[in-house]
Amino acid sequence: MNLAKRLKAATKGFLNPDRVVSPSAAETMYRARVEKEHWQEALPRGERVEHLARNLLAQAGCTGGTMLEIGGRLNPRQAAFPSFAYQALDLKDAPGAEVEVMVGDITHCPHLADESYDFIFSLDVFEHIDRPWLAGQEIQRLLKPGGVAMHSTLFSWRYHPCPIDYWRFSAEGLKSLFPDLECLHADFDFSERRRDLRGRDGNLIECDALGGWRENVRVNYAGIKR
Repeated sequence: MNLAKRLKAATKGFLNPDRVVSPSAAETMYRARVEKEHWQEALPRGERVEHLARNLLAQAGCTGGTMLEIGGRLNPRQAAFPSFAYQALDLKDAPGAEVEVMVGDITHCPHLADESYDFIFSLDVFEHIDRPWLAGQEIQRLLKPGGVAMHSTLFSWRYHPCPIDYWRFSAEGLKSLFPDLECLHADFDFSERRRDLRGRDGNLIECDALGGWRENVRVNYAGIKR
């Protein structure tokens, strides 16, 4: 059965197919795959997530204040959000890094006061948190009223222990970690679903420990504290 037929059959398997993928979205995915290398036209994932975050912050009326990036030790995103006073929280320090890093665990950080931040952000972090439900509780506690949390993680991607790879999330699964926030956005991003995995000089990335590469589908969530 070819891809178009598989997608069509999959949508018929649910009472409400729009909750999974609409027929029009399935057709778009199919055409993108067979007619062109759609992933090459997409912005890099970091730029896509930053752009989405800025739009959602503007939508929420959160235009500045204090920002906490979880896991910002090696690739801090402070330049993307210049109107926020930036802090990074990570499990390890990074001597010589361009930003000062607070060492701590987002699942338990009593040294940080309630309602300390206007914006809490992470990119490719939640799949590496052992107890993400506790991280969700702490993030809700740390947000100021009117503050926004924005997190981007993986629905599908290769197994990548750095140091440990724990989870994959659906849009609803990631949203469920923040029951006290009003959802602004929870959706899949399949812009790089068929991304070419060749690395430098055209070398193919090795299979993961499970013997595969996996499709690349992201999940983005944002919520506001009322």
